[in-house]
Amino acid sequence: MPSYSRRDALKAIPALAAGLAGCASLTGRDDSLPMPTAWTADVRTPTRALRPSSGPLLVGTGSPFHADPMVSALDPETGEERWAVTGRKGHRSPLALDDRHAYLFSKAERATAVDYETGEKSWTTGLTGVDRADPGVVQYPPVVAGDTVVFPISGTENDVVDRLLGLSREEGERRFRAELPASLAGAPAAAPAGDGSDAGVVAPVLDGTLRRFATDGSESWRVDVGPSPSSVAVAGDTVFVGSATEELLALDAATGEVRWRAPLRNTVFARPLVADGRVYVGGADYFVYAFDAETGTRLWRDELAGPVTCGPTRVGDRLVTVVGSDILVRGHSGTVPFDPTALYVHATDGTLVDEYRLERTPDGGRVNWAVAAGDGVYVGQEWQLARLDAEVLDAE
Repeated sequence: MPSYSRRDALKAIPALAAGLAGCASLTGRDDSLPMPTAWTADVRTPTRALRPSSGPLLVGTGSPFHADPMVSALDPETGEERWAVTGRKGHRSPLALDDRHAYLFSKAERATAVDYETGEKSWTTGLTGVDRADPGVVQYPPVVAGDTVVFPISGTENDVVDRLLGLSREEGERRFRAELPASLAGAPAAAPAGDGSDAGVVAPVLDGTLRRFATDGSESWRVDVGPSPSSVAVAGDTVFVGSATEELLALDAATGEVRWRAPLRNTVFARPLVADGRVYVGGADYFVYAFDAETGTRLWRDELAGPVTCGPTRVGDRLVTVVGSDILVRGHSGTVPFDPTALYVHATDGTLVDEYRLERTPDGGRVNWAVAAGDGVYVGQEWQLARLDAEVLDAE
């Protein structure tokens, strides 16, 4: 079980109440988001929004209802819907993108590629052993690796064969199936081969191992990194992952050799962010950190109001991080609620730009995530997607 409860039992409830009472970000009487928004759109349980370099804003839904779209294309400036693709059965995975398609899979036992310019399905491939599995089986997005798209099929209970399924990006034809010894602990990521091409995927497994698979399904390497590794980030030839051993690790993507270990004070729930020679990571220890990506030297850290559950994500010279809310922790923990929920904006040098705490549940439900997509930052709630106003990032 992750050690997220170690740090003063995630701080005592009275301390949280005192912090909320003293917060000036929520002095209004309405239940709108405490930060200015450019627009909001009605999307039930939106998955994390993505935007290709040229194209619409793409968002999926984790809704259990059949009529809710599997994927929708929105105008990034207005939030207006351009097209939507529906499908059978609820519970769909978050999206993955390449230069033409959005990929996802669903409890309807289908893997699907959608042309994101037209909204037309390019192919659909049948899956097995997904329909009767727990909803967590579609928790993580597919991974685009070379000419293959890898679907991480892995539940939170013992009701599914945990596996990676590789399909052709062009036709959806089956390339490989690699079974895992335990559930995924976080989201996999594409990793380069020795020649620098995107020809593999690195998967964090709940047995404490990090495993790299080639696109023929063969296992290239495995490394024991300790229990409950986080979602994986890859930049160049380096893999970054957090661990419940209270470390951030950097590994050689081709060999799995550990290059450095940087100490944290608790486990990591979110995927690290790598940009401009730095790796940023938020911990369950209430801190957001910046490390030198080459050496692992800590550059700065800042204490927040709760465990980091999403981010940091980056737009320009700003970092946006979410703490609190509900998070599904793999293993025996299940869905864990953390309070308070808050959104932070930092400069990349660690300077705190602004803080927005959500004292009550706002219109649209609890905030689940915030991501950068193109030149905007988007916030996903239980029943709503919002684009934050530019002044959120410009505030000083």
